[in-house]
Amino acid sequence: MAHVTTSLSRSHAIPALAHATVRSRPSAASAQPAANNSAAADFRKLFSSNPAPTAAPAVQALQPATAPTPESTFGASPWMANPRGQNPDGTLFGYNPWYFATPQAAAQVAQMLGGTVVASNEFTATGSPFVQQQPNLMVQMPDGRRINAGLVASFYAHGYPQSYINTLIAAQINGTNT
Repeated sequence: MAHVTTSLSRSHAIPALAHATVRSRPSAASAQPAANNSAAADFRKLFSSNPAPTAAPAVQALQPATAPTPESTFGASPWMANPRGQNPDGTLFGYNPWYFATPQAAAQVAQMLGGTVVASNEFTATGSPFVQQQPNLMVQMPDGRRINAGLVASFYAHGYPQSYINTLIAAQINGTNT
């Protein structure tokens, strides 16, 4: 059997504490006379029929810089329209167009990165039963590494600011992309 009389005998003292008035030293804000902008007055304004006019904000909202787009950077269509591959049984399948830059977009990416455009089949190996119908246009860097021009162009498709796009491109160049 549990003995609850001890806890019950103490519970009657709790309501007495709730009614006690706690006095503290007045702060500088509360020492000033109440103005019409007190919380109670503001609350009453919500329900009055004549709300007080509000002043227009003095600060205008800053307009964010327009983010670059693939079209504004590389032209009307920076990716091949319908890149295809062929299965061993001869049926065709589609690749993600972002891996397949147009020659114009690849040339612009190469100029941006300081490399040259090379065509290669990045998704299929020589002798593979799978065949790419179009090559990937890659940017070959001076150190020999290759960067997919279509993926660099895709960085502009997310609404990122140019500063973040520059970070993504630098990660590609440095090989630290994730």
